[in-house]
Amino acid sequence: MRALPLFALLLTFPAAAQGPSSVTGIPTVTDGDTLQIRGVKVRLYGVDAPESSQTCVRAGKVYGCGREAAFALANFVQNKTVTCTRRDTDRYGRLVGVCRVGSTEVNRWLVEQGWALPYLAYGGRVYQQAERSAQAARRGLHAGTFQAPWNYRRNPQNPVTAGTPRTAAPVSSSVFYRNCTAARAAGAAPVRAGNPGYGKHLDRDGDGIGCE
Repeated sequence: MRALPLFALLLTFPAAAQGPSSVTGIPTVTDGDTLQIRGVKVRLYGVDAPESSQTCVRAGKVYGCGREAAFALANFVQNKTVTCTRRDTDRYGRLVGVCRVGSTEVNRWLVEQGWALPYLAYGGRVYQQAERSAQAARRGLHAGTFQAPWNYRRNPQNPVTAGTPRTAAPVSSSVFYRNCTAARAAGAAPVRAGNPGYGKHLDRDGDGIGCE
């Protein structure tokens, strides 16, 4: 039998290059937007949850919003069969997919509950109405103040979940925000002591968190 040229082999077996088109099973939770099913790592498509190390403010108190987001996802999928269908493959080879528990879409549920935000740069516009619902009801992150996960990852001083890529170059230590309006416009609020841009002029109550 005549051997096929390399390009023909690649066209013949496209699925093998990027892994399965879908995966089904009882998952474990890595963080608020990442699952693992039968050894396949799944990054939820179109949404971005706080990093496991990330903190937010609610009722004037700092809390581990990254951990709470992960716990919310873990509780939702506990002992349930989840099916994730590939929409993309990220640079780390993870399946980027839409996941379902029965008729409920997990990606959308996370945004509706306020534990993830629409990741607009990666298809998240389909979840904007779900975000508005969470905002109106002050669910999850929307019960207080928080920094968008993609902005949190931009700061090299902030630890991130293992394997999560940083999305931009390190923030310069010379960052300065004249006021909280400027900090919020840059997506940096709240600004914490020790982080680029923090200044006492932003932290009126002196608790180490400016522009709460």
